[in-house]
Amino acid sequence: MSNVNTGKKSETSGTNLDSISSVLDIINAAFSIPKTPLTPLPPPLVLSGSKLRVGITASVIAARIIARQSEAGLVVGDVFGDGANTSEAMEVIRVEEIINSLLTEAKIETAVAPGVSVTVTGIGNLGAPVVSQGATTTIASGSGVIR
Repeated sequence: MSNVNTGKKSETSGTNLDSISSVLDIINAAFSIPKTPLTPLPPPLVLSGSKLRVGITASVIAARIIARQSEAGLVVGDVFGDGANTSEAMEVIRVEEIINSLLTEAKIETAVAPGVSVTVTGIGNLGAPVVSQGATTTIASGSGVIR
């Protein structure tokens, strides 16, 4: 068999190894310094702000953007009656991708308020049940995912 370069992408990684720039891009990506994570928000700010939010949906965000397109001088609604406005359809796709990014890549910070009641149960030395009650005394923080 001849050693002819076919110009096909690698079956395993999907990258094109035929050009030096592609190879250099791979090497640069392997040795690039990752971005530093965000500075965590103070737990009291998270506690107070989280209760005021209603949540996000792609359809509501897209509708708001489409409603404001006229501010930028864009045509809103059916353009010349030839069917749906492709600009509006693109806006819906754009917002859906943003929401997808938030759902799969966003970082969540959470806080637990002081004074939350805590109940612990267990078994004592002689097999008798033991119940202990208390409350958190400080603000605790943690992380999670958007759902």
